[in-house]
Amino acid sequence: MSKLERLGSLDLTWLQIERDTNLMHVVGVLLLETPLDRQRLEERLQTRLLRLERFGQHVLRDSAGAVWESGQVDLNAHIVELTLPAGDERAALEATVGELAARPLDPTRPLWQLHLVRHYQQGSALIVRIHHCIADGIALFSVLRSLTDAGPDDETPPETPTGDHPDNFFEQLCAPLTRGMIESIKISGAFWAKYLSLMLNPQQVFDYARASAALALEIGKLTGLQDDSLTFLKGQPQGVKRVSWSTPLPEDAVQELADNTGTTTDAVLLACLSGALHDHLRNQGAATAGVELRTLMPVNLRNAEADDPLGNRSGLMLIELPVGIADPRERLAETHRRVDVFAKAYDTQRALGIFSLIGQTPKAVQQQTLRLLAAKTSALLCHVQGSRQARYLAGAKIVEEMFWSPAPGDLGLAISIVYYNGHYQVGLLSDAAMVAEPSTITSRIPAQFTALAPDANMAPEAPKPKAASKPRRKVAPRKPASKPT
Repeated sequence: MSKLERLGSLDLTWLQIERDTNLMHVVGVLLLETPLDRQRLEERLQTRLLRLERFGQHVLRDSAGAVWESGQVDLNAHIVELTLPAGDERAALEATVGELAARPLDPTRPLWQLHLVRHYQQGSALIVRIHHCIADGIALFSVLRSLTDAGPDDETPPETPTGDHPDNFFEQLCAPLTRGMIESIKISGAFWAKYLSLMLNPQQVFDYARASAALALEIGKLTGLQDDSLTFLKGQPQGVKRVSWSTPLPEDAVQELADNTGTTTDAVLLACLSGALHDHLRNQGAATAGVELRTLMPVNLRNAEADDPLGNRSGLMLIELPVGIADPRERLAETHRRVDVFAKAYDTQRALGIFSLIGQTPKAVQQQTLRLLAAKTSALLCHVQGSRQARYLAGAKIVEEMFWSPAPGDLGLAISIVYYNGHYQVGLLSDAAMVAEPSTITSRIPAQFTALAPDANMAPEAPKPKAASKPRRKVAPRKPASKPT
């Protein structure tokens, strides 16, 4: 007899706001040094993934929302083998990931799927899609990491990081919080009370009036912000997705540059990203002076002692990228200043709780809120802290990994900065209506780093960018933005 369990309000939100043009999937790519054995992969999923009940449940919608229903998992339906077309393997893999990011998961099955490219370069590639209603990106990155080992024959799952002493600020955003830290984050009273109530009673469903009242406070925070710069990222997503990720930046080189300039690795990486976006704007024929790009950053609101590794337990914080500054060193200095202000104010930030409430409001309110979010922000920005040593999946060494959380509503760009095994990579998942060729941005990351550190030892060489698409429209610059709050 199947087991039924109602979706909690926070998880239901991600089903409610999903659109055909923006699916709420967390997407990942693992590049493996040697071919991945399917049988060993299936065994790994059976022992480590399917022990988590959510990965064996599918969603049934009803008049009150939705329920989880347990059932049998057919791994043949959840592991699909692919063969890339002949030609440039990297370009073919990126195109495939983009196509899958726009393809709905089968609603009659548990909402996750793996696509195995058995032969990619000298090894394999694995594409992962998991619906956000199962858990937020922060939780899912940890779940995927739990499938890996320290060596090819090691069957010991990795230890769960405590997050007590993160090495940098953006890693701190994703670390589990102590109860004291959770209580110190200044979130608007009505929302915070409701959020804690949902945490303690995840099954309860609030009436529209109460949820709308709390949501109004969150909307008020956004409404008070100046609109984000009108750039190529403003528009209506069409549902055609494109992805690209940069070649690796060596951690030692990034750290050395940060030390030499009196900044941080976070500031260096964001400055490189801002520079790549600046050059992309310029090459599109758009004005760049005064342009700011406001991003949403997920922040973990889990208690470090929490037992449940899944579910949605994150808020959002805002930071603006100084895309309009042309000089690389000036851009780095300003980025460092903003990150420093943001980090020092972390305990008193007002985390947005929109997605914890929006699912309990009428459809019209949801759409208005998402439109406001798109007017005030331009992208979702995630920092993913991977393992400091190489990991192995079912005996195959992982050489690169990239993950994206979904950009909600009319946001057309999800950005990820991923650390893994001594290097950083920047990845973009875009709607083609906003960025038709994200490789024209990611391919500029190494050059931006070189502009900041001309003597840095950069390897491997960056791939040549694809031909840029025709200019879309000019940017309307705005007045200089206020400091991040």
